[in-house]
Amino acid sequence: MLKRSALLAMTALLLTTAACDRKATGQSVAVVNGEEISAGELNGELQLANVPPSADQKLARQQLLQGLIDRRLLAQDARKNGIDKSPEFLSRQRRMTDELLISMNAERQAGSQKLPDQAAVDAFIAQNPSAFAQRQILTLQQVAIDPPSDTKALAPLADAHSLDAVVETLTRLKIPFTRTSGKLDTGSVPPEALKRIFALPPTEPFVLPANGKLYANVIVGREPVPMSQDDMRKAAIAAMRQQNTRTGLSSAVKQLRSKAKIEYQDGYAPVAAASPAAGAAKK
Repeated sequence: MLKRSALLAMTALLLTTAACDRKATGQSVAVVNGEEISAGELNGELQLANVPPSADQKLARQQLLQGLIDRRLLAQDARKNGIDKSPEFLSRQRRMTDELLISMNAERQAGSQKLPDQAAVDAFIAQNPSAFAQRQILTLQQVAIDPPSDTKALAPLADAHSLDAVVETLTRLKIPFTRTSGKLDTGSVPPEALKRIFALPPTEPFVLPANGKLYANVIVGREPVPMSQDDMRKAAIAAMRQQNTRTGLSSAVKQLRSKAKIEYQDGYAPVAAASPAAGAAKK
């Protein structure tokens, strides 16, 4: 038993020593406390940074590598503090992994989509003028809040018909808020939502979620965004692909649910919607 323990300890020591002795060679551009950073990781950072072709690419890679090293050091420190074993980390990691898998799967499927013909593209542009011929950048005055756990707490805001009234209501409800300003590109808003926004009186706030917060907005300025026909067609093709991807995901969920075995603990199953016939019978 003693020999086995000694052997295990020696093996662990050798592995640790081997990790510390790793060198930045081949596909490794750096080694941080025995943990490699590959050329593929650095290339990924370069793509995400969207460095312009005119920039010094060597300098950009050096700066991005330093940022990668800083991130790896902080992650190693977090592991040392046991963050990677906490239930909250594991839950968030699972969510991020799921979202990444879904996103990459959708990108792969989008890459195999057949491009729409010119007639379909031009028809899409005509049907969505706010995203193309009449595209605008809206200047907004905003009130930002953190979404409450119980959305019913915000029900009194239905009677707030100006941004000042929103502030008064939130103050009365003792809900913390921040007054700020922002921009909104009409090309990024679904046409149905934009029609509802433009139908509101000028001072009537509308609420949009962004970055984990809720924003009550009032439009205080508009700036047209000129687009050439070629630019509109390129943007339309991208939008049509996104629309097809959303439709495909919705269809896939329905199909996968129909084949999946899903079991619920008591009290967690969704409540079946009552049929119109059942409602009529109760009357």
